[in-house]
Amino acid sequence: MTPILLNQLRSIITSPLISIFCEKFEENEILLRKSIDTSICTILIGLENIIDNTILYDKIIESITFTEFYRTIEYENGKLSSINYSFEQEGFIPLNLIFSAKKGRISEMISNEVGVKSETAGAILNFAVMLILSHFKNEKQKAKIIQNDLNSEKKAILSTVPEGIRVILGYSNFECDDTIYSTSNTLVKPNLRSHFLNKIFKL
Repeated sequence: MTPILLNQLRSIITSPLISIFCEKFEENEILLRKSIDTSICTILIGLENIIDNTILYDKIIESITFTEFYRTIEYENGKLSSINYSFEQEGFIPLNLIFSAKKGRISEMISNEVGVKSETAGAILNFAVMLILSHFKNEKQKAKIIQNDLNSEKKAILSTVPEGIRVILGYSNFECDDTIYSTSNTLVKPNLRSHFLNKIFKL
């Protein structure tokens, strides 16, 4: 099936943001795109693993409520038009709640599997968790609805996560379906038709 939730999250990210991240982190565009996509999918699987614990899930959502990132993030026509780089610090709290002691290992594995610097992998993982949680909070989605979406899209999401990270997350026996990845992944394919090339992203 088409991973609707996953594609919604991918579609939020614009080409200008990718370009800014490439310059900021001094990374290749294709690898930067892949690191964002991998991070998004890793976060979604991490959330799926803990979402039965409603107290913990509510605590994770609450952890971003008063952050600069959440307060200042802006959208236009469903696309990011402004972000705050506070995610580089503010992402640590929700990541620790989701992954606990595994957070550092996951960040390093993204660096190794994708081919970006360790610092970039850590920053992008922080960005991904803040983006996803902000999206869920903005949409006012109930945990049960999110859980159902994650369950139905789990195979497609896991197919995007590199094997080393799947092992850390507890899915060492998962068999990747490459056809799902190649047909559903729009983020790692450069989008040449951006409507936001003249947008200024707030620092």
